[in-house]
Amino acid sequence: MTELEALRELVAFREYGTLSAAADELRITQPTMTRTMRKLERELGVPLFDRRAKNRLSLTHTGELAAQEAEQLLDAYDRFVETVRNDANLHNEIVVGSVAPGPLHFLEQAGERNAKWESSITVRHSLIEPDAVLDDLLLRKETMIITDREVDDPRVESLYLGEEYLGVAIDNFNPLAQRTSVTFADLAGMDFVVAHDIGPWRAVIEEQIPGAHFLYQQDLSALEQISKYSAFPFFYSNLTRSLRMTDERFMPHTRTAVSIADPANRIDFYATFLGDNRRLALPIQQYLAQHRPREQ
Repeated sequence: MTELEALRELVAFREYGTLSAAADELRITQPTMTRTMRKLERELGVPLFDRRAKNRLSLTHTGELAAQEAEQLLDAYDRFVETVRNDANLHNEIVVGSVAPGPLHFLEQAGERNAKWESSITVRHSLIEPDAVLDDLLLRKETMIITDREVDDPRVESLYLGEEYLGVAIDNFNPLAQRTSVTFADLAGMDFVVAHDIGPWRAVIEEQIPGAHFLYQQDLSALEQISKYSAFPFFYSNLTRSLRMTDERFMPHTRTAVSIADPANRIDFYATFLGDNRRLALPIQQYLAQHRPREQ
């Protein structure tokens, strides 16, 4: 039976072009690799290397095909190992990811209020790209992912959670702070301090607020300090307005919370999970759907 290591060496030869370079990359000796490649040829019963040129080894057409197939097999094996290990880990906890931060912050708050889940919940704060959602679920990296769209695949379910709206905290001396609501167009040309990872909201604010400048901050503690001691407006949402971290940003009461009444100010979220994780995911989906704040 062909060993995976032999396939790795074949793929390395195709990538690096010589036995010596491939062996160096794999940290084995060239004679060891030569023996492995000859053994692989014997097992397959076909020549993989063209040895006619003196001091120069190259893949035959069949060898090239074999290396391509080997690479796919190795990728499949790595995926197999990752999926099995992730599944074992998910038996000990419920892991929830999201494409946007608001639902995750709200979920953490729900945990602090002693919501009764079947297992402990781990919130994965590194946001997931929408195009990676299905693959993450199939690799069992997360039990459930909160998405901004339904995932159309027979292996998963996407159940509606609710919507998120933005509000804006405006300096009390700004005339806009005296209004009950504003549109995105009303905020044109302003400078905002914004968390770096806001998922799909980033495209919304950049497209909808003309001439605005966004001072993105990776460090959330720095974001809090800038919010406290500057006049820059910042965004919050119906999912985060009641959080302690948002209240801290409103201190020392130099800003007014103003609603954004704009057709573009809405993102719908879904709880997306594999069908065989329904028992674990459904109570979380139901809680979030029933308790989500509807006002900004």
